[in-house]
Amino acid sequence: MQRALLASLVGLAASACAYIPQPREQIRIVDSPADVRVCTRLGEVSPVVPTVPGFESATDAMLDATIALGGTHLYLQKVSTDWLLVKGIAYRCGPGVRREVVIRAKG
Repeated sequence: MQRALLASLVGLAASACAYIPQPREQIRIVDSPADVRVCTRLGEVSPVVPTVPGFESATDAMLDATIALGGTHLYLQKVSTDWLLVKGIAYRCGPGVRREVVIRAKG
C-alpha cells in the first residue's frame, strides 16, 4: 500500500515538473504606460481595433507579433475614453533594457 502511494506521488511530482509555458503565456499584457516606462519600445503590433466580441483574435495576433519582435510586454494603449478602441504596442522589459541615465555636473 505504501509503495503504491509513494509511486503515485513520485509520478505526480514528475508530471508537475514537465509543464512548459507557451510563448503567448509568457507575454505580459498591460494597460498603463507606467508599466512600460523603463522598457524598450519595439513597435506597434496592431492598428486601432475595437474591443468588441471577437477581440480575442485581435489580441492573439498582437501577442504573436510581440513574440516575433522579441517582446516581453504588450501594451494596450487606450485610444478612446471608454476603452472601445485600443492599439497594441510591443515592448521589451527586463535585463538588458536601456535605462535613462542622469549625469550631474559637479560644482
